[in-house]
Amino acid sequence: MRAHIEVIPCKICGDKSSGIHYGVITCEGCKGFFRRSQQSSLSYACSRQQNCPIDRASRNRCQHCRLQKCLRLGMSRDAVKFGRMSKKQRDRLHAEVQQQLEQRQRERAAEGAPAVSLGLAGCRGHPLTPAGTPGCPGTRHGGTEGRAGAMAEVELGRLEGTKRGPDGDRDRAGPDFYPHPDVGSLLESPTSSGVEIEHLTQNVLKSYRETCQLRAEDLQLRRWDTFSREEVCAYQKKSMEEMWQRCAGRITEAIQYVVEFAKRLHGFMDLCQNDQIVLLKAGAMEVVLVWMCRAFNSDNRTVFFEGKYAGAELFRSLGCHELIGSIFDFAQSLCALHFSESEVALFSALVLINANRPWLQEQAKVARLHGHLEVAFRLLLRRTHREGLLARLPPQGRLRALCSQHVEQLQAFRRLHPGVLHAAFPPLYRELFASEAETPSGTR
Repeated sequence: MRAHIEVIPCKICGDKSSGIHYGVITCEGCKGFFRRSQQSSLSYACSRQQNCPIDRASRNRCQHCRLQKCLRLGMSRDAVKFGRMSKKQRDRLHAEVQQQLEQRQRERAAEGAPAVSLGLAGCRGHPLTPAGTPGCPGTRHGGTEGRAGAMAEVELGRLEGTKRGPDGDRDRAGPDFYPHPDVGSLLESPTSSGVEIEHLTQNVLKSYRETCQLRAEDLQLRRWDTFSREEVCAYQKKSMEEMWQRCAGRITEAIQYVVEFAKRLHGFMDLCQNDQIVLLKAGAMEVVLVWMCRAFNSDNRTVFFEGKYAGAELFRSLGCHELIGSIFDFAQSLCALHFSESEVALFSALVLINANRPWLQEQAKVARLHGHLEVAFRLLLRRTHREGLLARLPPQGRLRALCSQHVEQLQAFRRLHPGVLHAAFPPLYRELFASEAETPSGTR
């Protein structure tokens, strides 16, 4: 089993794993670091914002953030003190690895069928069998099974059985974000009472607070702490490969917070494993773009990046001026709405739980959860006399277009620098976006 576990990279830094250590699949380096960190005499501090990137290249730069990531992804202090994991844990992990190997064999055997995998670090569940086949741990097969693993890798096989439209996209929401159900009729439904909606609202707000990457008050304090001209020039002199790798790292960190946010939402983990992954794969980047408005200073058009606020010119060496401009314009437009933290939380949940995503197996179940979230959002706006905000929300197509633009620029980067993406970019970033970049637009 140990040799087979190496198909899963280290959950902490992405390096080659060597086995299951203290409850999590890690490399030898992270295993040793976590064991040493449990000595009573050690205490770590972060000199930055307590959100340092932890990957193979940067894992030794901040011990505090590395330890926090170990704990967040499930490494156990008790395992250091009391020894090996239980037989139940070993059996579960053995089953996970075996299913992953079988899944990969099926993918290799399927000629001509598109096969992509989504390894969500820290996302609990089983390896995913292809849609339409027995074994998907949805509610119809006993919904608790897919949530049992404490730190299993989720693998996305071929998602079949859902046809796309002529334009290759089944998202039919049009210019509006929501189907706009009647709030009163939904509240009268026995499945969505006012008490249940209030509980859902509080759950979304709590989930958002617990997984928020940067606190609003900290961002507010730093909003005028901008990069100096010399620092901007230094970034502009970096190679295209290095800047793409840096930005991919920051995006990956943000997406990991989105994954944690989703896992805490009432109803999300009750969805079929297939649908959980479909929603995250399609919506995580859109949520990151929404959250970016919190870290954007509209007064001087700068965004928080690697410890300070940066203007668009800092990203010049990426070679995608139009994309950066579009992202900044979108952030500026969201800032003009003056979102409260509660509004950001509920709006983010609505963006993520979208029943119009292609390849959903239980679309009605996703639509029902989306409808309850919309009621919660509308009631929040009613209570705060902000109902006019609904008409000013960005159309769903705008977020989708930004994500498509990002993939197109990634395609261009890969053509210029073949091999860099798979050699140096975070695994989660590759699995979310590289598969799309590999697919010709005419076949998507």
